[in-house]
Amino acid sequence: MDNKNFPIPDDIIDATHKLIRSYPGGYSVMAKRLDPESGTENSLRNRVRKDRNDQQITLGMILEMEAEANSNVITEAIARHQNGVFVKLPDVDNVDNDDLLKKFTELVSELGEFCRKHNEFISDGIFDKKEKKSLSGNAYSLQSKLTEIVQLTDLIFGKR
Repeated sequence: MDNKNFPIPDDIIDATHKLIRSYPGGYSVMAKRLDPESGTENSLRNRVRKDRNDQQITLGMILEMEAEANSNVITEAIARHQNGVFVKLPDVDNVDNDDLLKKFTELVSELGEFCRKHNEFISDGIFDKKEKKSLSGNAYSLQSKLTEIVQLTDLIFGKR
């Protein structure tokens, strides 16, 4: 099998760039974190390019970068690419009813923002690609929040 036959989708490459650029020091520092001896900015950039399939970023590198950056941006992109939702589960020992209340407050706030954008976007009778992308991002966040609420409810009140 050859990497050239299995290109990484553009949306996942974009998320990888986003994670690396947001990391303090960007590509050069992240490259050194991944490979202290020989990691270079160019070697990392070569693995995160849309036009190259011979050198690809590995799943292990993605997991390491997300752990280092304390981010799930790539995992979330993979979930969206598969028409799914990624929900990071809370630490079971530190969950209480206040956490659940906070998630409900966040949900209501995000739902309000979704409705505001929806009304704004359809007010001219046209729903373009840019508007769809924006609204889809809000919808994804709402789905994640609802799943978090279900998981928190189970952690707090579920029968074991």
